[in-house]
Amino acid sequence: MAAQRPFFVTTSWDDGTVQDLRLADLLSKYSVPATFYVAKCHPYGSLQESQIKELAQSFELGAHTLNHVALNSVSDALADNEIANSKIWIEQLSGRRCQVFCFPQGNFSSRHVHMVRKAGFYGARTVELMSSTTASLVSGVAIMPTTIQAFPHKRSAYLRNILRRHSVSNLVTYLHSQGKDWTTTAASLLTLISSHGGLFHLWGHAWEIDQFDLWRDLEQVLQTLEQYKSVATFVYNSEVCAGVLG
Repeated sequence: MAAQRPFFVTTSWDDGTVQDLRLADLLSKYSVPATFYVAKCHPYGSLQESQIKELAQSFELGAHTLNHVALNSVSDALADNEIANSKIWIEQLSGRRCQVFCFPQGNFSSRHVHMVRKAGFYGARTVELMSSTTASLVSGVAIMPTTIQAFPHKRSAYLRNILRRHSVSNLVTYLHSQGKDWTTTAASLLTLISSHGGLFHLWGHAWEIDQFDLWRDLEQVLQTLEQYKSVATFVYNSEVCAGVLG
């Protein structure tokens, strides 16, 4: 009989807006580790540097460009500057290594992966949904997909996300885990992945959770995650990447 594949859980949160402080309190309440991808400037209200330093004491920080730039919409020179200097900024601010990067809006191409590697990151997160895999190695960078976003997407949004990546495995996962809303879908995905092994990766934006008043829904999902503490290994995004890179 084949051994059960390991079961991991990770969470990540984008942008570095003021609502991240409330999110951090909620994650701490349930002892859920998280990677916060922080941009220096964001239109929804950026964290102050003192607040970012405080966040770094309890959670992992990843880079998200300096100015939340959609990389495919700017010159290569600007993209390279935004990627490289976001790492330097995070490290100088937190006093810790910044090992992972997140592409703003999931917007990137192969040349940006090379920039990420050149800057010294060894992992990068995308916005691919319905994945239960850890990461795949692309040009020396561990590229991480995600499982579900803390947001009430319509069925059509999930299908577009899956079809854009031509992923049969993600489609199968989605078809086996549909719930009446995103919280029950998350619970179904946890059950599925815990039985087969793999990675459950929850991500979102605190400002979006606040804007759509999803705090109660998120707490419900975190309570569900808490039930898997005895069978899952909870990790930061960088630990996911380290496992892929060996």
